[in-house]
Amino acid sequence: MKNASFVISIDSSFEMLDNFFQHFLADSFVKESEVIIVNDCINNIKILNYLNQMRNQNNIKVIDLEEKVGYGKANNIGVDEASREYIFFINTDVFAEENCFEKMYNHLEQNTCDCVQPLLIWPQNNRIQCAGSFFGPYYKNHLFAGRRLETIALSSFPTTRQALTSALYAMKKDTFLKHGKFDEFYYNKLESFELSLKLTLAGKKCNCITDAIAFHSQGAGRGQYYFDFYQQEAYFWTHMGNKITPDITKYYAFQITEEMRSGIFNAIAITQTRNVKDTIDLLPLKTCSYIEINGINPNKINLYDLLPHSTHNLEMPILFFVENITNLLGNKKWFETRKARDIVLDTYGNLLYVDQI
Repeated sequence: MKNASFVISIDSSFEMLDNFFQHFLADSFVKESEVIIVNDCINNIKILNYLNQMRNQNNIKVIDLEEKVGYGKANNIGVDEASREYIFFINTDVFAEENCFEKMYNHLEQNTCDCVQPLLIWPQNNRIQCAGSFFGPYYKNHLFAGRRLETIALSSFPTTRQALTSALYAMKKDTFLKHGKFDEFYYNKLESFELSLKLTLAGKKCNCITDAIAFHSQGAGRGQYYFDFYQQEAYFWTHMGNKITPDITKYYAFQITEEMRSGIFNAIAITQTRNVKDTIDLLPLKTCSYIEINGINPNKINLYDLLPHSTHNLEMPILFFVENITNLLGNKKWFETRKARDIVLDTYGNLLYVDQI
């Protein structure tokens, strides 16, 4: 038997739950663990019948809530019912590869960290969804989101992160309780992220182990509902903003090659993010010019429409800064006919040559 409890708060479609549990309950690690399912006031008859069938399994306990309370509170209730030392939180749109849970468990048992998450990948395109979380100046993001795995040597990066995502993460139950559980002010946003950050600020270690992999069909769980997160974001930054140290440049630095260091770039920022030039100036990259283009939908970047022909013909390489590297995917011909090898940075910590996107 594993000394682990899975806490799963559910509030999604029958189809997603069926796919999730068929995959999840077949895992050998799960079969030896305790499973606490918290029904956050779902009244769909197909789901209720499905949960009733699972109540008969020895390692599963189903808790039915009479009113919808949201992710944080539902999970807190589940942890109170958990009887084992290590707590795993997992969303019902996450599909873990074989041995993923075992690898996470081993890191906790061996005390290499206090909170652990695997590498999360989008099943839709096999790109990275989250390799832990980091902070830029006045923003936070999932590290390396949008990146193709073959373009980055993840093993060369440190595993410690300031914060993690509980789409799938684990820690000791005592750690969870000691640091205040999930803040129930939040409804479906930031509660798990904030707790992992609190662990870091308390001297605990939060790690993303990239040899453990899970696929996150993001937005297919609670994402079916509309939530207004403006107030919750304000609450987070009011409470935690002055405790945060931006660390995005640390991740950029690990990706800078000798060829990049020896070049001189024209910098073009196509972004709504402010103070981009300040961030670029902190890097060991040489730039001779800087242009900022605002007011562009990041998902509709057309370089033929934004830049004159003279820019396309520049022999000097360009350093692009965009919200996410995938925003440039619709410009294949523009880059194929460039004479210089351009690079791109984004707000998710990615830095690479454009032809690697």
